[in-house]
Amino acid sequence: MTAPHPPATRDISPLEAFEAALDWWREAGLVCDFTDEAQGWLEDASPPVDATAPAPPPPRPAAPPPRSALERALENEPAARAIGGEPADWPQTLENFRHWWMTEPSLADGALDRRLPPRGVAGARLMAIVPQPLGSDREALAEGPAGRFLAAICAACGIAAHETYLASILPAPTTLPDWQALAAAGMGEVLRHHVALAAPERVLLFGRSAGAVLGLDPVKAREPFVITTAGRAIPALAVPDLAELARVPARRQRFWQTWLDWTR
Repeated sequence: MTAPHPPATRDISPLEAFEAALDWWREAGLVCDFTDEAQGWLEDASPPVDATAPAPPPPRPAAPPPRSALERALENEPAARAIGGEPADWPQTLENFRHWWMTEPSLADGALDRRLPPRGVAGARLMAIVPQPLGSDREALAEGPAGRFLAAICAACGIAAHETYLASILPAPTTLPDWQALAAAGMGEVLRHHVALAAPERVLLFGRSAGAVLGLDPVKAREPFVITTAGRAIPALAVPDLAELARVPARRQRFWQTWLDWTR
């Protein structure tokens, strides 16, 4: 009997052997490589820092934009004046105050032509104060629908238009004014000086911002209080702003009851 011939063989290259091994493991269902040693997958791949190389210079900070006179006053810079400057230099007559109100740079930012003066005469039965000129105001303070609503309020209270002195805390419209910062910079003292020159019998302040400017406790500002200025004690009352009174009937009812209790 003749022995069978052995199968023919051929040399397998290392690459073919490696590919064959991979195929075998794939057929067995192993598709991932595992190792018992931890790998730094989250390790910073940036090149190592040369400790001998000089450090790069730090970036130069961008120059801040120029600030307005009002912003400098609010930051209490040593070289900046408070709002209105020195109280000793403030005008001492109502006529001079109106001119100063329209021209003093530190009272408000923006163009001077956006400012609106107060209107009325000294010694009025009522001084009505709004936080700032209203959105519809163009030529005069409270000339639009809000002004007509205010006139209706005064008429219901038995006060004629010529018996009302109308003013604002700020001379020009301001977006989201910081009333606490304005008070710290002296706007409350400017308001007290304005009240002293107008010398009304009573003061009606629309909006809770007036209480913040005058430094009143928020709880106490809901009740009648007194503005003491130039040796006088003038009765005052802070109520919701005109928009809120016009929108919410319950606010109007509460205002009316408070007004009756205050003026009896």
